[in-house]
Amino acid sequence: MADVLPAPTAFFRVPGRRLALSTLEKGSGTTLVFVHGLGGNRQQWRLQWERFSQANVNLVAWDAYGHGESARSPHEQAFLSTYAVEDLAAILKTHPSSKRILVAHSFGCRVTLELIAGLLQAGETVPVDELILLGPASLAPSLKGPMFGNWMDRLPFWLASFARPFLQKRFEALAWGPNVDSAILKTERKATKRNSLFMINAVRSGAQPVDTEILRQIGKPVHILAGQQDGIVPLAEIQKIHNLIPGSSLDVLSDCGHQIMLEQPTIVNHVIESALNRFSSGQDTHS
Repeated sequence: MADVLPAPTAFFRVPGRRLALSTLEKGSGTTLVFVHGLGGNRQQWRLQWERFSQANVNLVAWDAYGHGESARSPHEQAFLSTYAVEDLAAILKTHPSSKRILVAHSFGCRVTLELIAGLLQAGETVPVDELILLGPASLAPSLKGPMFGNWMDRLPFWLASFARPFLQKRFEALAWGPNVDSAILKTERKATKRNSLFMINAVRSGAQPVDTEILRQIGKPVHILAGQQDGIVPLAEIQKIHNLIPGSSLDVLSDCGHQIMLEQPTIVNHVIESALNRFSSGQDTHS
């Protein structure tokens, strides 16, 4: 499948930290911001980009550091979530908008909520008007620990590199619903070959604690979608986030795993469109 998102421009928050950034500027007062998860890439939003590139709305998506076409680093410190949060904040600042809907997936949700928690702690304005969280990663203080739920978690790093085909197969069994389209799976297999096990482990180890209690003050509409067959993030962890954020909604999708935007794009696009309609009709999204 050919790339749907435009060829990226190079975005630098600091010298050397190059991010591959795709944008579509319509001159609209509303912007959709897409934040992918661990091991993902901006092209995972292609089914949303196709749909909303036809609407009067600006679009922004990028490859996180170490992912897709963005720069890489051999230094574990470079993958602290603190820096991913700063990347997100810088991109939002660089693309000002009257209204923003931020759509995030998995670890991208955690990065987003870490940013919002920090802003609330500092008494600063949250530059997002509505949040759509797909299969949000746990907000546990640490993400270190088992990943595959079997003997693969006990492999030393050097051996895990040789066992990558087996790890890939196990990940797919956990991440995808049983009826995933084979063409989508083929595309994602090709894309994830660029992800190093070092980067995956570094991002998980670098996840910083999030002040979950302050998120009760978020004061923004938050819509959460979870896959019934998600083997990556337990539904109980997603339920905790739903319970934490007052007024949030939670929809559990049948016949769906972890890759919600690719497995159930019609539903995801409908949720985004509903948010856009609220903006265009002048409804108060902060109520």
